[in-house]
Amino acid sequence: MAGFCTKCGTALGDDVRFCLQCGTPVGPPPAPPQRVVPGAPAGVQAAAAAPGAAPAKSGSGAVKIIVGLLAFLVLVTLLGIGSCVYMGYRVRKRARELSQAYRYSATSGQAVKGRDACSLATNEEVGAAFGTTVSQASAGPSNCQYTFSGSNNQVLAVQVTWQGGELAMKFAGMALKGVAGGVGGFQAVAGIGDEAYAGPMGSSLMFRKGDVMVNLDLRMAGNNVEAAKVIAQKITGRL
Repeated sequence: MAGFCTKCGTALGDDVRFCLQCGTPVGPPPAPPQRVVPGAPAGVQAAAAAPGAAPAKSGSGAVKIIVGLLAFLVLVTLLGIGSCVYMGYRVRKRARELSQAYRYSATSGQAVKGRDACSLATNEEVGAAFGTTVSQASAGPSNCQYTFSGSNNQVLAVQVTWQGGELAMKFAGMALKGVAGGVGGFQAVAGIGDEAYAGPMGSSLMFRKGDVMVNLDLRMAGNNVEAAKVIAQKITGRL
C-alpha cells in the first residue's frame, strides 16, 4: 500500500521495500491489536482476534423446535374445540327436530305424536257402545275419561302408550301369565289389533297395535267387556 518515507517524507509506491530518495527501509503496516481472553486456549484466542468473526448462534435450533411444538399444540386445541362446538350444534339440531315431531308429556313421560287420547273415539261412539250418552270427555295426551250421563257417575278411562307399547305389552304379558290360571284371570281376546287381553271379571281390556298400547279401564263402566271390544275395534282402525 502506498505511503510516505518516515525519514525524508518522499512519496512511496506500492510494494516498495526501500525509500528511493534516502534508502530508508520501509516495513509492512502494523498488525491490528489482538484481543486477549485471559485463561482461554490458543484456538479461542485466534478466533477472538480474527476480524469480522460473528458470535455463535447458540440455542437457535432449540428455540425453533419449541416454537413449532407450541404452534402444533395450539392447532390441535383449536381443532378439538371446533369439533366439540360442531357436535354440540348437531345434538341441539337433532333435539329440535325430535321436539317438533313429538310433544313431551310431563305427566306420563311419553312422547306423543301431536294428538290426544280422546281423539281415538268420539263421545257418540262411546255412548252408543255402552248404551248411554257421554256428558263430557276430559282430554289429555295419554289419558281420556268419558263421563256417562245419569246419576251413576260411570266413567270409561282410556290410557294410551303412544311409544314403547310393544315392550310394555311384553312385560304385561309376563305378569298376565302369572295370574292367568286363577279364577277370573286375564284372557286373550282375538280379532283386536295385534294382541289383546281382557282383565279379571271384565275389569279392563288391554290391546296393542304396532308400538301403541291402549288400556280401557272398565271398573267404573259396568265391567262391560263387549262394549269395550266395540270401542277397541274403532281405536285400532285409527292407529
